[in-house]
Amino acid sequence: MKREALENLLQDYLDGNLNEEQTQRIENALAGSETLRNRLEILKIIENSLRQDELLQPSSQFTQKVMSNLHQVPVAPMMTPRNGLILLVGVLVVIVASASLIDTGIFNALNGLLTFDQLTLPSGIATPSLPAIPFSGKWVVNTIIALNLGLAFLILDKTILKPFFKGRRMQY
Repeated sequence: MKREALENLLQDYLDGNLNEEQTQRIENALAGSETLRNRLEILKIIENSLRQDELLQPSSQFTQKVMSNLHQVPVAPMMTPRNGLILLVGVLVVIVASASLIDTGIFNALNGLLTFDQLTLPSGIATPSLPAIPFSGKWVVNTIIALNLGLAFLILDKTILKPFFKGRRMQY
């Protein structure tokens, strides 16, 4: 029996819309299938919850309030200047810490070659000679610092400078 037809039969069984023969067939199927009994229980729970819930009615002024607010442009959520300043300070602390670590030379020893010669490929596949890639820890940290500076400028622009200059533009 198709799932849709079975769902309809179970719903009719709950509603009491089946004749005696159909009711007996459903009850026999329920006795032999735990999955079917579980589905019937779920349908009972759904039906009971729908019968108990009252439909909510909107207030009499609902339509009027909605129509009067249609002309307003929704405000785009933006980070507050306070949160932006806190985030900016955090990014600047990371930049200063990274720059001081580079200055002490802690990343100078992180140089080498990334080789891919030890890659094991499945049998039957020819192993090509793969190049070695030079790696510099100092270069990686400098890249991270540059990305942090870009992030700092973006945060500064979005959360501090734009609201500041927007407010000044409104004054004049």
